[in-house]
Amino acid sequence: MNLEQLIFGAPLYSRWENKVIIDEEGQPVEYSLKYLVESFNERVELYCTKCERNRVFAADKNIFDVPNISSPHYPARIKDKPSFFKTFRCSGDEHHKILYSFIVEGDELIKVAEYPSKYDSVKNTFSNYKKILKKEKITELAKAAQLESYGYAIASFLYYRRIFEDIILQTFLESDIENKITEEEFRGKRMEDKTKYIQDFLPDYFKENSHMYGVLSKGIHELQEDECREYLPIVKTIIFFSLDEAVDKKNKELRKIEVSKKLNEIKSKLK
Repeated sequence: MNLEQLIFGAPLYSRWENKVIIDEEGQPVEYSLKYLVESFNERVELYCTKCERNRVFAADKNIFDVPNISSPHYPARIKDKPSFFKTFRCSGDEHHKILYSFIVEGDELIKVAEYPSKYDSVKNTFSNYKKILKKEKITELAKAAQLESYGYAIASFLYYRRIFEDIILQTFLESDIENKITEEEFRGKRMEDKTKYIQDFLPDYFKENSHMYGVLSKGIHELQEDECREYLPIVKTIIFFSLDEAVDKKNKELRKIEVSKKLNEIKSKLK
């Protein structure tokens, strides 16, 4: 049972069996998942939307149950308290917090809310890609993460495919290929032929996993939500490794330009 993934990464409205059997020194011990989530007390590194940077968050000691409520339709107060909130405080400022809410329904635990939203939590973490992606593509990365958090794996696949296509096109436009074809001719090629045409300029992860586009397309047109949800982590890993590699390459190019500029300045002063 990966509690971190359940609390921080699981899509909204995902369900789990509330009864959990854990092996303790060779003996099976039964717990409720609700109790394990409430008891989770590890420090975790998360993005703080107020600090606008990654911070270490610690769980609050108190679990906040939905209070007893009354209803005009029932003579007695409702006392089952099926919902609870799990909050985490930022190490930089205790007033900055992240909140998750769960509800017990029958034999299942359901994640029903998180604040700030997944979109707000991830949109600024992609600022490092501004050197290689347009602003709208960075927004699409954040939307892909948000859709995944809602459990819409197929829709998330669509955005990642758009990112893949944009990287291919931008690589073509920026590449220095001898006897280069026109953009219109390039756009008319099949994706497999596009990646072959610019393979010397692509990040290694793209070259080694060029078949990923086929997986993304199949995910949109043929796979079910559960299948897309299963494949999404590896697709994301390949895309982000590729983006990181492209950023490193761009940074090296910018450093070379900067060094060359300074050398020219020194040269002009020495004349």
